[in-house]
Amino acid sequence: MNTMAVKYSFADYLPIFLILCFSGNPIFTSAGYSKNLLILFSALFILYSLLYINARELTKALKQLSLVIFIIIVLSVFQKYSLGSVSYPGVIALVLKIALGMFLMLLYYCKDINLLDIYIKMLSFLAKVSIPFFILNYFAFVGLGMESPHQKSLLIYTSFDLPKETLRNAGMFWEPGAFAGYLILALLFIVMLNKDFILGNYKKHAFWIVIGLFTTMSTTGFLILAIFIFIYVFKNYKYGRIFVLPIIFLISFYAYYNLDFLNAKIEEQYDEASEMEATDVSNTRFGALNMDMIYIMDQPFTGNGLDSKTRYRFHPWVDSDIGHGNGMSNFIVWWGIPFLLFWLVCVYRFAAKNSYSIINSLLVTIIIVLVLQGEQFLNFPIFLMFFTAPAIKIAQEKHEEEEEEEEFDNEYELSV
Repeated sequence: MNTMAVKYSFADYLPIFLILCFSGNPIFTSAGYSKNLLILFSALFILYSLLYINARELTKALKQLSLVIFIIIVLSVFQKYSLGSVSYPGVIALVLKIALGMFLMLLYYCKDINLLDIYIKMLSFLAKVSIPFFILNYFAFVGLGMESPHQKSLLIYTSFDLPKETLRNAGMFWEPGAFAGYLILALLFIVMLNKDFILGNYKKHAFWIVIGLFTTMSTTGFLILAIFIFIYVFKNYKYGRIFVLPIIFLISFYAYYNLDFLNAKIEEQYDEASEMEATDVSNTRFGALNMDMIYIMDQPFTGNGLDSKTRYRFHPWVDSDIGHGNGMSNFIVWWGIPFLLFWLVCVYRFAAKNSYSIINSLLVTIIIVLVLQGEQFLNFPIFLMFFTAPAIKIAQEKHEEEEEEEEFDNEYELSV
């Protein structure tokens, strides 16, 4: 199917938009009603999806979901008996988010819509519409008030009450780094669809995605974009790479040492982390990793759980969200190293099923690991859907093979 030729309706875009909203839009995830809203939306979305999902595909996906839930339950039991407490609401919320990602994939699969394609186009649109709102934010702080007095939401854009020199484009998400992560994922989906690091028919979408990335001024986003460009040039320009790669390197070198949110920010966070004591608390990338190592070393296999009493038991004065800056180490602290590795295997398998390339699949997985260093993406449905994505992709391939065999048999019977 030529995905570029497909025109989607508003009803087609709505599911991916809503799941993205539950993946970090402050109106949906940062309010007092967020947990109740998640439960209500999950029930309605699953019921709606069941109108389109056939029983065979649902059964196959539920087997994978059941495995993931079983692992979560086993880990929670270990945490209960070894640490004394489990956040049952947190566990339920995690399961619901994984289920939302699964039902989103199933819904689009059964409606014959390519999830990767519609995600790319959705993020391209969000990047495009964010630009005028980002410019407006320089002159006005408007929108629906959030819990943070420095943040307001216009649903498709989050504005901030900050000095003009520190303003960055967060799109419709809680933080510019979060927007950058979802934009990077869109670029990786382009790789999967094209089965290599090429843009193909997605040049216009990639243009807006990259423009959006630049306006986030995200440290992680910029570094990953530089890696992405390096791989793109290396794989596509056999002789041109001799001239282009040194230019890219010089531009990257210049940008690193002249943009405050790169060199200064990284070195400041690294120096702060290197001077941390065991009792210090930090929400920066390096500082959070340093702090988390205490918990990872203590519970490397089963994790420390979601309950603040166990998750921060070595820092008992922490009783609320500290704005954790490292999504990967935080997830390991919650659920242990094996569960993260299980998720990464699912990411790799899904990438491999789409790209049919070991090298490209490994590169996609490594880039996603780098994306996790910035924000808490593994707390939201879009990234959690990878837990069940390979099973759904395998089911799709088998279904397509069966259809091809049936079509061949019909043609053979007619010829006879």
